[in-house]
Amino acid sequence: MVEIIHKQTRALRPHGALIFFIPLAVLCLIWLASKQVFSVVPSASSWIWIVSLGFMGMAHGSLDLHVQEWSRKGEFKANGWTKFFWYIGLMVLTFLLFYFFPIILTLAFLTLTAIHFGEADRVHAVECFGSSSYIPKSWAWIRGSFVVAIPSILHPMKTWEPFYHLSNYAYNSGVGNLISIFGYSLLIGATIVSLVGSFDLRIKWSSPIVAAYIFESIICLLWFVYLPPLFAIGGYFLAIHSTKHMLRLSQFKMRKHNNSDILKSVLKLHVDAMWLGVPAYLVVIIWSYFLGADWTSSLAFASIGFYLISTFPHHLLVAKIPIRNFASESSNSVLDKTIQKFSSSLMKFSINSGHDDVYSSSAPERASSSSHIE
Repeated sequence: MVEIIHKQTRALRPHGALIFFIPLAVLCLIWLASKQVFSVVPSASSWIWIVSLGFMGMAHGSLDLHVQEWSRKGEFKANGWTKFFWYIGLMVLTFLLFYFFPIILTLAFLTLTAIHFGEADRVHAVECFGSSSYIPKSWAWIRGSFVVAIPSILHPMKTWEPFYHLSNYAYNSGVGNLISIFGYSLLIGATIVSLVGSFDLRIKWSSPIVAAYIFESIICLLWFVYLPPLFAIGGYFLAIHSTKHMLRLSQFKMRKHNNSDILKSVLKLHVDAMWLGVPAYLVVIIWSYFLGADWTSSLAFASIGFYLISTFPHHLLVAKIPIRNFASESSNSVLDKTIQKFSSSLMKFSINSGHDDVYSSSAPERASSSSHIE
């Protein structure tokens, strides 16, 4: 067990509600442009994954070496290569298991994706709106299930397409039925768990975090219902999941250097990510060469394959990152206050005065300055 002390610095910048809505705004912009994009670029579903390779997507996982060193020593650096073999070992083991048991490993990967994405969305909301706000972990189940269950139910054949190219296991009625059953089971199970969790008395239904989280979840639900699976999952991975992770890491980096330029911080993270990003790109390019589809689809499928073999160790590392409260350092800017009011108005209830200090820059620091990593 390692105790990690995180030094904190104070810098006024628009965190909180503004940070929460940035990924959702990007997703909505992609959605608005999708009709025009598909009319001009029929292979847009593949291109969204290629864009993710260069921006946000691959970078968010390629920072895992930094995250490991930070979790061990409190330093966000690309050190500790000898301590990273467990990560590579799990990737190799997953690849071998997928080679011999493609269907089982695919369903396991989709399940882990739902867990990983759902929990990341919940943590993002808690960090943005403050530790005094509460989102039950059970809600992460239903949120994450949207990502893989809805495509599996509505488009089982298209959902299997990347994994067919990766494994050469052809789609048939048996595979289609299995994927559909998986989708229904995951969605129903997650719904039941989330409904039971909704009876938690710690949930403040009139709070901004609940309103914003439910609003975002509805938009994401519609996103997966109306868009083809390859584009929907790729767009969500780019705009929501990877962007949230990069914004989260940027907050730690901004604290360390005591600056308020979030865009500059995110761009620097992309440079930091090159330590693992370059070998990851080589694996994806080489893998795509053997897939036999057109080059855009092959790159997209190979990137999905890379995420398939790396998600498990990535999830284990991300779970070690302590939850911090970015809302306590929010600025009192007009923009931030406007967004706060917008998130509050999503519910037809007044906000209890006890939540007001969540957004105040003078609020006491709620985030724990230390975290125990097991």
